[in-house]
Amino acid sequence: MEKKVLILCPHPEERGGVADYYRLVGKYFRSDRVHIDFYHTGKRNAGSGAQNRLSKFSRDFLSLRKILGSCDLVVLNPSLDPRAVIRDGIYHLLAKRIYGKRTLVFFHGWDLDFERKIGRYAKWLFKFFFNFDRCLVLASQFKNTLLGWGYPPESITVETTIYEERVDSCKKDYNRVVFLSRFEQNKGCLEAIKAVEILSKQYHNIKLFMVGDGTLTAGLKDYVSRHALDNHVIFTGWLRGDEKYRLVNNCGIMLYPTSYGEGMPISLLEGMGMGLVVVTRPVAGIRDIIADGENGFLVESTAPEEFAERLKYILANEAVRQIVSRNSKRDAELRFEIRNVTKRLEQIYLETGQ
Repeated sequence: MEKKVLILCPHPEERGGVADYYRLVGKYFRSDRVHIDFYHTGKRNAGSGAQNRLSKFSRDFLSLRKILGSCDLVVLNPSLDPRAVIRDGIYHLLAKRIYGKRTLVFFHGWDLDFERKIGRYAKWLFKFFFNFDRCLVLASQFKNTLLGWGYPPESITVETTIYEERVDSCKKDYNRVVFLSRFEQNKGCLEAIKAVEILSKQYHNIKLFMVGDGTLTAGLKDYVSRHALDNHVIFTGWLRGDEKYRLVNNCGIMLYPTSYGEGMPISLLEGMGMGLVVVTRPVAGIRDIIADGENGFLVESTAPEEFAERLKYILANEAVRQIVSRNSKRDAELRFEIRNVTKRLEQIYLETGQ
């Protein structure tokens, strides 16, 4: 008999890693033992105001009361941030304590400041709302936090985000560097631009493609204009699908000087899967997937000068580029490619739904 799994997640047309994750799960998940249905929560068509969000939440809550009874397992997908924890905590309370359903909670994002507040003031309240049967996190660091809050080790699993492999027939151009993320504080946007600014004095053909948008867009464009970097830094806007794939696949290096409390950014997995040489920082889940000098490069500092030096090293050493690129692509295919991840998910859903 098939296990019926209800997954609460954003609509696949929304921007963001969770929407992309379940868009691919919906496309590739095939099982004779598990049937999955999606219920799209969140802000789609709800507007941006607090009243609109509350109205959407109320409609979701009432709808879930009608459909929870028919499933064996409920999968929730919050980030560890105040708004998501409150919203999904109430959904979890409804599924677990009122309907008695088995639950799996997958934390895709992690706010370290909020983690500290929970650890100091509200561990008991967090555990009351999230008394899950199983939890997936994107970094061993996050697992250790939950263990410290008293969750049993067997209930916490470190999982990964995903990417979709495509046929790669392009020769990489290592003078083409890509930054792929939201343009927000601590994502390393300006640091990436400054690193390429330093390189441009020696490597006149170097180009940085800034793929994305966000609250920092205007300030970043102003910096590029004031420092006469228009020939070296290109803003593409938000790209999806084939358009994004074609641009990234023609680059040779992915630069991501983040100091954000990352889970496991899909953009890095996409870069690895295309054989790019990834240069980033060892924060959260990134330290679990990148081994410095083997399948990418990790820079401890956030200083643009440090990233520029690492990029110079890559550009000057073809043999190193080839080895790291090959290792990166191999590791991504084995661990993060969607067809392999859905096999793991099927087993996780079966085990948790029993």
